[in-house]
Amino acid sequence: MEQAVARVKEALRCGELRRADLTARKLGSFLGKTTSVLYHHWGSLDGFLHAVMNSAMVDLAGRIDPAAPIEDLAVTYVEFALEAPVLYELMFSRELDWSTLRESHATENSPGLLMFHALAARMEFEGSDSPADDARILYAGLHGLATLAITGRINVGEIETSDREVALRAARRLVRHVLATRPETPSTAPKTETQAP
Repeated sequence: MEQAVARVKEALRCGELRRADLTARKLGSFLGKTTSVLYHHWGSLDGFLHAVMNSAMVDLAGRIDPAAPIEDLAVTYVEFALEAPVLYELMFSRELDWSTLRESHATENSPGLLMFHALAARMEFEGSDSPADDARILYAGLHGLATLAITGRINVGEIETSDREVALRAARRLVRHVLATRPETPSTAPKTETQAP
């Protein structure tokens, strides 16, 4: 069944599947299976989509160098979103039945949760006095920049500049605003096996 998750993830990444295709009927048809397969193995359509989302989170984490300057981590996040906007939307914008997923323990130790904890730890390393809140602020800001760039709305006032260029420049500045007291020279995180967004 991991093949089904990988196949849908890749189809979303390359745009072969779109937002409107994320129904049990259409996904079953795409996979050459009945809709009952999704419910049997993942409990619900949301359970299946959550599995696809988690697999994509692992991919995002794998692209991040935890020892890189934190501005580079922010840029990597935005670049991931711009390269695979449909997949990104599933990962960070689609409404799921989180209550049911939590009750089924599907969210425990999920890649997204681990990434958040790693980001909070990185914010603490960077000198934040409220690392979890600053991690949320940074995540929210980067998500906003990525979404505006994906929808073609970020380069207002700079129409001659690409959405990507504006978004990446703003991502670097956002980090500096969130961590206003950080050193002028970008620090690098200590070498660890934990990956941070």
